[in-house]
Amino acid sequence: MSFLLSAALGLTGSLTAVVPASAESGVISAEVFTSCDDGGTLTVSMRNGTDVTQRILFDVDKGNDGTPDFGDGAEVVPKGRVDLPITGRGDGTYRVTVMTESGVEVAESVVEIACGRPSARYYVTKYDQTVWRVTDSEVRALTYVEWQADGAPTPEPAPTDYVRYSWSSTISAVTFFGQARERWVWKHVSFDEWSRAGRPSPRTAGWIDGSVFYQWGTSDQIFVQDVGGVRHALSYAEWRDSGFEPYERRATQGFVKLTWDNSIAFLSDIQGGQGGPIGYDRWSGEGFPAPATAPRFNGDQVYRNWGSPDIWYAGPTTNRRINGSEWAAMGNPYAPWRNVPASPGDTKNCSDFSTQRDAQAAFDYWYPAYGDVFKLDRDNDFVACEEFKY
Repeated sequence: MSFLLSAALGLTGSLTAVVPASAESGVISAEVFTSCDDGGTLTVSMRNGTDVTQRILFDVDKGNDGTPDFGDGAEVVPKGRVDLPITGRGDGTYRVTVMTESGVEVAESVVEIACGRPSARYYVTKYDQTVWRVTDSEVRALTYVEWQADGAPTPEPAPTDYVRYSWSSTISAVTFFGQARERWVWKHVSFDEWSRAGRPSPRTAGWIDGSVFYQWGTSDQIFVQDVGGVRHALSYAEWRDSGFEPYERRATQGFVKLTWDNSIAFLSDIQGGQGGPIGYDRWSGEGFPAPATAPRFNGDQVYRNWGSPDIWYAGPTTNRRINGSEWAAMGNPYAPWRNVPASPGDTKNCSDFSTQRDAQAAFDYWYPAYGDVFKLDRDNDFVACEEFKY
């Protein structure tokens, strides 16, 4: 703290200002600083606004009992300043009188050094009846035994506020035992605890302790999960109100959707295409994250089952038969056969079939995997046994 000893500043309170001494031109003034450094320090800072060298003295009356206890002095050069610290003074009240060497009083001030550790104060948080011991260096929740050992002091109501996000019903209590965040006590309160506190109306907050801010690898949205597990996609204004809280980038995970299908999947490994479809409840519970869209994803498959013309898709979002337009939306990818039987070898002739239709059916069945395995199409026009007489 400091006290400027100059009548020009119109000082009040414990500070008594007198008309500053003058010489030639300008004034002489003084300022007294107190600090807790070096066992309690008084610093008398003297300024010379005149054009001549001045010898300035001061007396200090500790206890303000009318008896000077110590003093000092110094020369201040024209337009100069001298600071004189007096250390090891200890707590107490001090009357400081500053004067010129010729006895003209410059200023007088009563100041106090109060550096001793204050006694503890005791508070109780209404929502859970916890008793807290609070000092300048400690905020501590007491056990019953500790409270008794301190003399069972009657606690004051703790300075507690109740907050929530605008999009969540989760209520948190924050008790302020000082300005610094590390002296704030946060608690996610249950309904019973909130009721015990009198069901106070919570105010809307931009940031609540215990919240997790994060971003998926498939979107530029920023999400927050509050201490009650509720998730929400932040608007820019909401992120700003949080103080632009840093967020965790979950680059390898996210939500995806095919351009030709409405199913949404969560991928635990985007590059590997590892994941599975989610339902509406999961999607809404995640805060409706915007999925990345693509016609295909890493690791998906397009195939046909042997003996059927249908094309199937298997991927993280869905596994089903697809139609021609959906196949085209993927770029008409090659669909290999699955469940192909072993080759029968060249074991049949046209005479082994009752009709040309039966021969053609056998030809068509085996051709995709093994070509004309029975040698039924001699002229390679894809018509089996066309010259055989049935």
